[in-house]
Amino acid sequence: MRIKFIKLISTVMLLALVISGFSAMFPANSEADFKPAVKQVPRQGPLTPREQKWAETAWDYFKNNVNQQTGLAGAQPNYSPFTMWDLSAHIAAVVAAKELGIIDSKDFDSRIRKIVSWLNVMELFRGDLPNQFYSADNGAMVDWSNQPGALGWSALDLGRLLTWLKILKERYPEYAEQIDKSVMRWNWSKLMDRQGIMFGASYYQRDANNLIHYAEGRLGYEEYAARGFGLWGANTKTASKIDPYSTITIYGVPVPFDARDPENEHAPNFVVTENYVLDGIEHNWDLPGDRNTNVNRHSDPMQAKFAWNVYKAQESRFLNTGILTAKTEDAVDKAPYFIYDTILGQGIPWATLSHEGTPMPELSSLNTKAALGLWVLFKSDYTDLLAEVASTMYEPGKGFYVGRYEKTGKLNHAITLNGNGVILEILLYKTQGKLLKYSDSKSYWDKFFKSNSLPSKALPPWKYQPYITIHKYDP
Repeated sequence: MRIKFIKLISTVMLLALVISGFSAMFPANSEADFKPAVKQVPRQGPLTPREQKWAETAWDYFKNNVNQQTGLAGAQPNYSPFTMWDLSAHIAAVVAAKELGIIDSKDFDSRIRKIVSWLNVMELFRGDLPNQFYSADNGAMVDWSNQPGALGWSALDLGRLLTWLKILKERYPEYAEQIDKSVMRWNWSKLMDRQGIMFGASYYQRDANNLIHYAEGRLGYEEYAARGFGLWGANTKTASKIDPYSTITIYGVPVPFDARDPENEHAPNFVVTENYVLDGIEHNWDLPGDRNTNVNRHSDPMQAKFAWNVYKAQESRFLNTGILTAKTEDAVDKAPYFIYDTILGQGIPWATLSHEGTPMPELSSLNTKAALGLWVLFKSDYTDLLAEVASTMYEPGKGFYVGRYEKTGKLNHAITLNGNGVILEILLYKTQGKLLKYSDSKSYWDKFFKSNSLPSKALPPWKYQPYITIHKYDP
């Protein structure tokens, strides 16, 4: 009976899409037969013409929103600030566009050289580390409102950036020297302590005389970001550990969550999809240094298991309620303009929360990048349907929308750099599997640190990190 119910729901949903005109470009499969997934099977193989069109649609964001002078792109159209997380998605998009045949080598080189050149001259927060925000207009440090300003840094954002700089230099060693030199500008002594805990920093109550360091990241995001630091030789022993964690059963599925009490407001503790998807497609849920490229074998099997459970909880919600579910944090096209749309948030299943933790159930959404991420990592009847619906949520010539609201079915018209960049790397993963592929070449970083060191910057991290102590408060 439940399967019949789901088939009816899906038929109605797809019919609604046809009536609304969204499926004109991406025809839907109305013969879906929903059987729960029983094992992890990633989608691999060349893109179909339809999937290639998805990639070109996502690339539209970067055709329209890159500043030709700086080579940088804002987080959203007409919004110039961007984070290092966004810049990582930008690099991912350019690599994917090149390797999926959307842009040629000359265009690729022009775009990547501008980004890498900027990384070598960008102003660093207090001369130490990349600021939380920069402006695509001129490459300068800014605050959220695109006004000149220094805010601190995000270790999670830098962890993702380190992953994509590593992917880039391993795939394209001609950029490796400049990439290495840009990372060697950073003061690593501010980033980790001797236990391998990652630290972000922000001004307390925007007081420039009171910079607070805080242990950044919780289960899922923390381990994902730690992989980036691990790729460059840092000890991430504590950040990479899943303990302490616990589980809560949602529709019969044990969903893992970070069991630490919230220490401060800088480390939100939510279970969402994005970090598990990125860890799967970029790292294959493998440990740093693992050169295995078998998409069915993982040297960090617990993260693969957690990702599976996060998927199964969302599939089970659909099978029990008929609500298409693919949740993650993302932008929304109305106040508060960013939400944590969770599988579990503040101990509540399916909570949708503002950054301050205010419940906002009216903004609960089906998220496009989360849907396609689950589609590529977990081949199933359910993710077939997710892709059918998610692939209709785009604006021609501009890119994919963030998603649509569950209660009204209306589109969330926000279009983001990160969302479209993630979709491009999802499609690249389908064609190539694990995105981090190691070359055998020795880079400038390897050769320099064979006989040199930069102790004032705690570089190389494997030599100096054990002697670093970071104080929580460092005015």
